[in-house]
Amino acid sequence: MFVCYLAGDAAAPSSFSAVAPPGQLELDGFGRPDGAVAARRSTPLYGVHAYHTKVPAEAIAGFIVDHTSPGDTVLDPFCGSGMTGVAATMTGRKAVLNDLSPAAVHIATNYTTPCEPGAFEMAVARVLENVGDEIEALYATRHSGRPATIEYLVWSDVRRCTECGEDLLLWDHRTSGLRTVCCSGCGYEASKATMLVVGEEAVEANLSAPGGHRRVVRSVVPDDLRPDLNLDSLPWYPSTRFDSTRPMWRRGHSDLGISTVADFYSARNLKALSLLWNAANGEPDERVRLALRFSLTAIANRASRRYQWNAKRPTNVLGGTLYVSSLRYEWNVLSLWRRKTRAIVRLFRSGAAVEGAVQTIRGSATRLPLPDGSIDYCFTDPPFGSHIVYSDASLLWEAWLDDLTDRASEAIVVRGGDHSKSVSDYGDLLQASFAEIRRVLRPEGKATIVFQASDPDTWSAVYKAALRAGLSFSDATTLSKGQPSFKQVKGQREGEMVAETDVVLTFSREPARSPAPTINLAEAVRAAVTARSDAGEISAGAIFGDVNARLLRGAAEPVGIREVHDALAT
Repeated sequence: MFVCYLAGDAAAPSSFSAVAPPGQLELDGFGRPDGAVAARRSTPLYGVHAYHTKVPAEAIAGFIVDHTSPGDTVLDPFCGSGMTGVAATMTGRKAVLNDLSPAAVHIATNYTTPCEPGAFEMAVARVLENVGDEIEALYATRHSGRPATIEYLVWSDVRRCTECGEDLLLWDHRTSGLRTVCCSGCGYEASKATMLVVGEEAVEANLSAPGGHRRVVRSVVPDDLRPDLNLDSLPWYPSTRFDSTRPMWRRGHSDLGISTVADFYSARNLKALSLLWNAANGEPDERVRLALRFSLTAIANRASRRYQWNAKRPTNVLGGTLYVSSLRYEWNVLSLWRRKTRAIVRLFRSGAAVEGAVQTIRGSATRLPLPDGSIDYCFTDPPFGSHIVYSDASLLWEAWLDDLTDRASEAIVVRGGDHSKSVSDYGDLLQASFAEIRRVLRPEGKATIVFQASDPDTWSAVYKAALRAGLSFSDATTLSKGQPSFKQVKGQREGEMVAETDVVLTFSREPARSPAPTINLAEAVRAAVTARSDAGEISAGAIFGDVNARLLRGAAEPVGIREVHDALAT
């Protein structure tokens, strides 16, 4: 993982210096003259446990080095996965992490609290000794008369033609794309979304054989399925309701029979996870028990019906959603867990966590239990308005933890479900949170806020919330996380205008005189296009963050992506 901080160009300078955290180099080939920061989201540490809008620790470390000294304390009131805490320990600082979400606190605590690797490995062995054989039997099958193990099955929706009533296995239509499906019975073409889901069918098996290194791919046979599973005899598993009161609920969930969190899993995988979870909870050492839970929440989404099929190779679930694809995998839970526990052992052996360096708190960012002036610097990644409904996106993790987010206090914009919030509500919650940041910062302290939103109202709500809270704008740059998110990929594919980089705003605690604007939208767009002149065709999404960073550095108000698109067109 490498990070590069570059001086800004003459038209819109950024004050960020060319800082590389200890032991790091500048990013090879990254030389844009726009004061930007680049980071890759593919490091082993980053991938131990997923989280929404996760900023790589290596990127955060550069900001921390730029704004603090060794031994200082860094705050993140919306800590998410705890990467700010990891970055603080990487650079010899301390950290205070806070989040409303029990899933976030769970993930952040395990990332930033040491655990003795040998004790964790021994606990994994005890769990396997307890329930491993029973789980292995769930995935046992035969191939060519010999024993084999199911590594995964591919499942397909069965949908009914609205014209003739023919039942269509969508797997048979995968090569022609599934947005519009042509009925094999009557030839009628219709959107997949208009066709009723009438069932699902396992269509392909990926197997491994004892002692062999090659995988076998074949059609599913009866031995691959477990229709006789009795869930009544299982240990505890989550039965949290999932219905139309949740903003991420869709009719498709109901069509697939999903009304609780348990329904996101096949019966086989639910049994495997239930056995592992309850065996892990039997561990007497609290730290080891929490680490085992961490290893299981880390596979909770991959083990679900949310892991979408890919023609080339399995990729992952769609982060920040509860989407269930029409073609999906049923993974061997034991194989997933064994691989994940090995990754967690590497995390614990890396020394990324330092005893006593990071304090993790669960609570609202509007009421931080910290003394005035006790924090040297704040780096945070607050909720992105309506971009993600975090409490829903974290539902599977939180259901297994049996502890849900207080949605009434969540700082988001949501127009559906039973806890709707307007942009004004969102701005008020952020203003109260930013006021708390200002209160706990020392007089010379600064706060860096990572943000992304494509609409002008949300942008204005965040920026004005910080100013109303008494913070003074100091600087802005952009952050590229390398790999695009699901929403970015979907937007690029379908021609939607989606921001491709985050904007990083830094504020001072002490008030400053507001200068007159020195740049307008047209000038900012021209400068952003010039900076990317070697990129070929340039979209509004590609330069949106850069344009807003330039506007903010030039004392102008941020704009929405539609305004950038229109200015680019002219």
